[in-house]
Amino acid sequence: MAFHPVSITASLSLIALAILAPPIPLAARSVNLPDMQIAQAQEPEGRINPSRPIRIEVVNAGDAPITCVLTQPASAERTLAPGSRTSFGSTRTSYLPLPVNLLVYPQTTDVGLSSYIFVEGNVVTVVVGAQLSATAGDISMTIEPNGNIYLF
Repeated sequence: MAFHPVSITASLSLIALAILAPPIPLAARSVNLPDMQIAQAQEPEGRINPSRPIRIEVVNAGDAPITCVLTQPASAERTLAPGSRTSFGSTRTSYLPLPVNLLVYPQTTDVGLSSYIFVEGNVVTVVVGAQLSATAGDISMTIEPNGNIYLF
């Protein structure tokens, strides 16, 4: 198949023109979006009375050690051996201001976590189980200012 020299020259001229030509600004269209609010992706796992003091109990029901910490308000990390428990806050004093964020994670990378929560009055009990897993898992719990409790 033979190419005609004029068609090659014309094609190269068009390519050069496209490369060297100044860009033509395009007018941006404005798009009006309705006001949107971010919704929770899930239903709350429970609810506490936000005007009363709170206590969070973490129970290690698994066979591996875990670490738990409040990230808001900040606390020191606590390591829990299998079968042990710890508490944050008290139902007698307002020690934990809302919102509260709890993070629980395993000590090793081959353990995944599962959790259940129980709410009785303003005591939130988080029962953590551990199982071997190809990827480590953690648990995050949030108590929002309105008292709703979410697990992630």
